[in-house]
Amino acid sequence: MAENLRHSQAVILTTHRDADGDGLGAEAALSLALGEMGKDVLVLNDEATPPHYRFLEDGLLFQVYRPRRHDRLIHSATAAVLLDAADSERAGRISAALNRATGKRIVIDHHPPRGWSDIEAVDTEATSTTELVLRLFDKLRVLITPRMADALYTGVVADTDGFRNANSTERAHALAARLVSLGARPERVSQALAASSLRRLKLEADFLGRTQAAAGGRLIWGVVDQRMLTQRRQTPAATEGFADRLLHVEGTQVAVLFLEEPGGVIRISLRSKDPVRVDELARSLGGGGHARAAGARLRGPLASAIRRVRAKARSILSVQ
Repeated sequence: MAENLRHSQAVILTTHRDADGDGLGAEAALSLALGEMGKDVLVLNDEATPPHYRFLEDGLLFQVYRPRRHDRLIHSATAAVLLDAADSERAGRISAALNRATGKRIVIDHHPPRGWSDIEAVDTEATSTTELVLRLFDKLRVLITPRMADALYTGVVADTDGFRNANSTERAHALAARLVSLGARPERVSQALAASSLRRLKLEADFLGRTQAAAGGRLIWGVVDQRMLTQRRQTPAATEGFADRLLHVEGTQVAVLFLEEPGGVIRISLRSKDPVRVDELARSLGGGGHARAAGARLRGPLASAIRRVRAKARSILSVQ
């Protein structure tokens, strides 16, 4: 993969829809590095970068995908790189254009591979996708700047939930320490990620006010529907971290966020604590992910999706 990127002049970078700190951090760092190598780099995502991550794109060419404007560029690019996702479907509206691309299709990810790409750099044991991007930089002998280090550090912080998740291993802390030694600024990153608008805080309050519990408090779930998003003038990206927030409730082993999206689709975000796994539950719903953090999308109505997921979650808790 390193040699393919070294010899690629025009490179498209993208990540999964509902982009998070790992995908966006990987995009920003790789865009900076390829730019330093003299490449023509364009970052195309399904939607605009959430406000608390916009510090990553400062001075970079991040754009929201528009078919008429971008399909020709994607088709003619030397390489198209999908970060923090295993196949193009996860990228949202850009997926059809990625499937028609004539250049090399590259996946850099720490989720199980799907066989979509020509070249895969996948390690399911990696702390984050930004860890894999750092490995790539080592192979390319990239001189890592503080901005690159900030972007890579953002991915580590985001995917470990501020070093609170099960993947906050010695490896994760060693990675963070190396990035700090390369110029990453933990205070700057933490302040940016913690920033929130008053409307988003009110949305979170609405969400927390509607949470429910079952299985003696071991299962907890909450809902964000279209009415709530409209009332608070927020996008689905504003719900990042809501499921993790529920998991911190004392006694909880499985936490679920039900997010109603336009078109009647319900996005399911699943989180769990050891020894409970939610990846198999997600796969049974047509989704996927990690042992302690996974997700899926279901067709509504919302009440039906809640009943279905709740029943499956209770069943996995009953065998613990």
